[in-house]
Amino acid sequence: MKELKVALVGAGFMGRAHSLAYSLAPIASELGATVVRQVLVDANAEVATAAAQQLGWAESATDWRDVVARDDIDIVDICTPPQFHAQIALAAIEAGKHVFCEKPITNDPDEARALVAAAARAGVVTQVGYNYRHTPAVSFAKKLLDEGRLGPPLQVRGNYTPEVGLWADPNRWRALKATGGSGTVGDIGSHIIDVAEHLFGDIVRVAARARSFDGEGWRPESERIDGDLIDDAAVWLAEFANGAIGTFSVSQFGVGRKNRIAFEFDASKAAVQFDWNDREVFHVAYVDEPADHRGFRTIHTNDQHPDGWWRLAGLGTGYPEISAIQFQHFIRAIVDGTPTAPDFARAAHVEDVVAAIYRATQSDTWETVTQEGHA
Repeated sequence: MKELKVALVGAGFMGRAHSLAYSLAPIASELGATVVRQVLVDANAEVATAAAQQLGWAESATDWRDVVARDDIDIVDICTPPQFHAQIALAAIEAGKHVFCEKPITNDPDEARALVAAAARAGVVTQVGYNYRHTPAVSFAKKLLDEGRLGPPLQVRGNYTPEVGLWADPNRWRALKATGGSGTVGDIGSHIIDVAEHLFGDIVRVAARARSFDGEGWRPESERIDGDLIDDAAVWLAEFANGAIGTFSVSQFGVGRKNRIAFEFDASKAAVQFDWNDREVFHVAYVDEPADHRGFRTIHTNDQHPDGWWRLAGLGTGYPEISAIQFQHFIRAIVDGTPTAPDFARAAHVEDVVAAIYRATQSDTWETVTQEGHA
């Protein structure tokens, strides 16, 4: 059986989540390979050593450049703040490593395209951490759409409204563009963009509004733009290539909503509802139901659904399990030599959508999603 040795760069929150996921992925499903958590990298030696011991990595290191160049490393997994993503990813690709990178792969769409081209030249597998699309209920919705059982998609309404901004450190790296902060659209908004496009196809144009919080309320929009400040909330309209339409909202100030990423959509034969905070269930209403049975039915996911783990519904599929599912897809693609998703090309397109949304917040008009990230 093939052995794949992983180097994880970054020992923060996502590094911990990935460490758990690598331990779960081969246990829950046959991958055709043995996954070895070889080395954990963090610039702080004490953090690297302690995290490696706690999270089950064979060794620790402080210099990602040395680790990426090692002949015994097959996969480089990047969990640093985004301003380091492109540099590490490009070095890993040029060293012939398969690369998994947390989103965004970069905050610069042109730079993202360069990474896509480099990966194509090197022939390596890339994947990006848009993990929510791998939730069994979302995968089931995708399957039903692909099979035509829901009919052509018509309209989607999506939002991601956690409460973290109310108590977060205002100087954290996510809050500052200089340290890789993507803004709320580029950060959590990219997840709902990915899920929507996973289900409905590409977004081709958008209209949008964004706002920045000053501690009490929204700043004047001119102050946000002139100060090059990140957005804390945004709304946008979207038109898809297939003619479907969508409305989206994101905010860091959804008190009481926890990690609420939710969507509902209408298709010609059915409607669907999903809320990550109740992610074990999938709600669907079919047009052709008898008059006395019309309405939403609740389906509890199990191993009969795509990406489902447990035969008995209700056992729970949490954040580590969803993260493990994405690594199962990634590892199988490496072993089998097959495409995986979302890869760097898909992530680059999401960055194009994000860039168009930000342009629309300033232009006060519809903006076309381009592949270059600029009009």
